[in-house]
Amino acid sequence: MNYNSWMPSRSGFVGVAPLSLVALVTTLTLSACSPQIDLPAALGVEDVTTGWLDAGLDDSGRTKLVPTISFRLENRSSEHLGSLQLNSIFRRCLVAPEGQPEPVSEVSPADPAAGTCAGEVQEWGSSFIRVAGRDGLAPGASTNAFTLQSGLGYTGEQPRLEMLQHRGFVDVKVELFVKHGSDQWVRLGEHLITRHLLTQ
Repeated sequence: MNYNSWMPSRSGFVGVAPLSLVALVTTLTLSACSPQIDLPAALGVEDVTTGWLDAGLDDSGRTKLVPTISFRLENRSSEHLGSLQLNSIFRRCLVAPEGQPEPVSEVSPADPAAGTCAGEVQEWGSSFIRVAGRDGLAPGASTNAFTLQSGLGYTGEQPRLEMLQHRGFVDVKVELFVKHGSDQWVRLGEHLITRHLLTQ
């Protein structure tokens, strides 16, 4: 009998799977049941610097400032972490009218521990990077520093410091998400972009 063939029956199709297929399904089932790594606990976000990068002049000759974050990741666990990807989402802070209570966001709530604000529903740019490829990140090892910035920013004709102090300037925060191998995306934390000028 050919074990790769399927035989019709009254109740549908019945077949005998090859031994290699049974082994593969068993392996996948065991892998799915194995505990996932607690990435927020395993990865430390170190040497964080945030600010507003002078991205040069736009087509109209106005200065453009974009929110930027730089950091490195450290594997604090005893496990070897394989392929790692990281996504950053920038959001402007919700601003309450004068005399009104602080706004609340279900999509991007404030994080008191991180000192961040409630964010707008609409994203204000994002950035994706591959943190570690096939070699992964060994226990105790750290990545090189990464710099992520939004494609969106503020433009103005006034000096850069005046732009940061403008009454229409709204602060921005960045949310970090990490993915290990084929696991789901996990929130790694968030940081407020400080009103500090950065240069290339």
